[in-house]
Amino acid sequence: MNRNESIVALRPTVQKQSTEHTKEELFQNEVLRPILKLQHDLFLHEWQENPLFLSIKKADTLEERRKLLALLFSKHPPFLQRLVGMIIGLLTSVEFQYYLEEKAALDKRIKALLLTRLLSY
Repeated sequence: MNRNESIVALRPTVQKQSTEHTKEELFQNEVLRPILKLQHDLFLHEWQENPLFLSIKKADTLEERRKLLALLFSKHPPFLQRLVGMIIGLLTSVEFQYYLEEKAALDKRIKALLLTRLLSY
């Protein structure tokens, strides 16, 4: 089994949305969401152990937490890139090539998926 086959075999199954209209939506639902599910424990550990999240955890409302997390991502790009790296490191060669071609749009999707996942902790 080669690297690409091994990576795809690792991914858990996620419930697919039937509203996929663009190639980016399909990529998000068939590639990114399973990778985020696979990396769930690492993201949870990051959430629990990273002191950057302390003020976010103390926020009273979900909306306030969302704003603080978005601010954290914008003020600490290396931190966001570390989280993104935890995702793109599990792309196949073909998926990584597509990611490079559509980096700006896919990074926005990844950031939104990370926001949702981290706010659920």
